[in-house]
Amino acid sequence: MNKYELHNKLIDLQELQRKVDSHIKLWNKTHIETALCEEFHEWYNAIGFFKDWKQNKTPKEKQLDELADCLAFALSLMNNDKQVYSVDRCAFVLKRIENKNHKKAMINEIETGYLFNKRVGNTVYIQSTEFAIELILDIALIYYSLEELFEAYIKKSMVNIQRQKEGY
Repeated sequence: MNKYELHNKLIDLQELQRKVDSHIKLWNKTHIETALCEEFHEWYNAIGFFKDWKQNKTPKEKQLDELADCLAFALSLMNNDKQVYSVDRCAFVLKRIENKNHKKAMINEIETGYLFNKRVGNTVYIQSTEFAIELILDIALIYYSLEELFEAYIKKSMVNIQRQKEGY
């Protein structure tokens, strides 16, 4: 996937997120930020690097489902701020992940828990939402693929729309 394809895909996913959000009766930015932070922790719990005692790891589909939830809340925040993720930032993420030192540092931050103990709160509550998108894309590029993440997001969005229609 090149920077233009990634940019266009994120725009398409933001439009889908607008449809999901249109079914929400009361949209509250603070609650969405809290949900995004919580979903990062749910992904981390699902991947379970700290669970040395656990013999059966969480299936990849469940892990992707949690990461897709992160993407949903981040896209919702981007929509609220009337922002789009720029082509330049797409290029930056795709180029940066090729850097072995960056990838190694990200893996270390994730697998030692530093990312979730120190960085997620800052990323969600202080920095612009673009940083949360970058973190989600980095995670996908390290542990899965962008295509797998986007497929999981689309699947989960359909479930979320149905849930909202049913009064979830």
